[in-house]
Amino acid sequence: MLLKTISFGLAAALSLASAAQATDIRMLKTWDDRYPGSGAICDRFAELATEASGGEISFQMFGPETVPPLEQVDPVRNGVFQVLCTYPNFHTGESTLLAGLESTVPDAEKLRSSGAWDIVDENYRSIGLKTLAIPTAHGLTIFLTDPLSEDGDIAGRSIRGLPSVHPIIESLGGVGVVLPPAEMLSSLERGIIDGALFPIAGAAGFGFAEVTSYYLGDLPYALPHVVLMQDGFWEALSEADQQALLEAGKMLEDEIDGVYDELNAEEMARLKERGVEEQPLSDAMLDKYLSALREASWTFAHSRSGAFADRLEQAVTEAGLLR
Repeated sequence: MLLKTISFGLAAALSLASAAQATDIRMLKTWDDRYPGSGAICDRFAELATEASGGEISFQMFGPETVPPLEQVDPVRNGVFQVLCTYPNFHTGESTLLAGLESTVPDAEKLRSSGAWDIVDENYRSIGLKTLAIPTAHGLTIFLTDPLSEDGDIAGRSIRGLPSVHPIIESLGGVGVVLPPAEMLSSLERGIIDGALFPIAGAAGFGFAEVTSYYLGDLPYALPHVVLMQDGFWEALSEADQQALLEAGKMLEDEIDGVYDELNAEEMARLKERGVEEQPLSDAMLDKYLSALREASWTFAHSRSGAFADRLEQAVTEAGLLR
C-alpha cells in the first residue's frame, strides 16, 4: 500500500512538473480570416511550433478585433502578448527595413544563407522583438473600376495604397491616395477612387469582386510577412523551446511560396468567375513598374532603418535576389 502511495505521488509530481514546463503563448494576428495568410502563415506557424515541440508549446490566438493592426507592436513588446504575426507595413513607425525585400524574388534558403535573415533579426532585436520567421509570400495587384487606357496605363486615376507604394502607382501614371482600410471598398463603389493596390489572396473575401471590374494580374512583388516574439519572453525560454520555434519558422518560410502559388491561382479563378477581368501590363509598362519598385522599396527601407538597410541591400544584391 505504501509503495502504491509513493508511486502515485511520484507520478503526480512528474505530471505537475511537465505541466509547469509547458509553454503557452498568446499570439496577436494582424488579420481576421478574410485574409488567407491569417491561416496559412499565423495559424500554420503555431501548428508547426506545437508539432516541433512535441506538444510542449501551445498557442492562444487573438486578432484585430482585440488590438487594431496599427497598434499591435507595443502590446507584444510589453508582454501582454508574446508573439505578433504581421506584415511590416503595419509598424513602419518602428521599422521600415523589410520594405526592401518587396523588390526581391522570394527564396527562403538564399535569404538565410546570404545573412539577410540575421540582419532583419538584428534590426528587430534593437526594438525589443525577436524574429522567429520571415515567410515571404507573393501576389499583389491593382484593382480597377475601369480598364487600362489605350496607352496601357492608369494615367490620372486615384489609387488607394500606403505611402510606401505611391511611387509604384505613379510609375503607371496613377495618383496614390491614402485611405483607412474600412473606407476602401465604399470609396471604390462611390467612385471617390478609381482603384486600389491590394494582395490577390483574399481579394474576393474582402469584396473587390463587387466594386471593381479589372485587375492587373499577379505583379512581381514580394510580400515579406514576419513572426516576432517579445525579446524578454524569448530569453526566458528553454533552449528546446527556442529551437522548436526557429525550426517551425524555417519550415514555414520554406513552404510559403508554394502555398501562395495555390492561394493566388484559386483567388484569380474566383475573380474570373465573378466577372473581374485580368489586364496584364505591357512589357514597357512592366519595366517602368519594376524600376519604380526597386527604387521605392529601398528608399522606404532606408527612411527609418538606414544602417540596417545598407547591409540588407548589399546582402540580397550579392545573393542575386533583387528583381
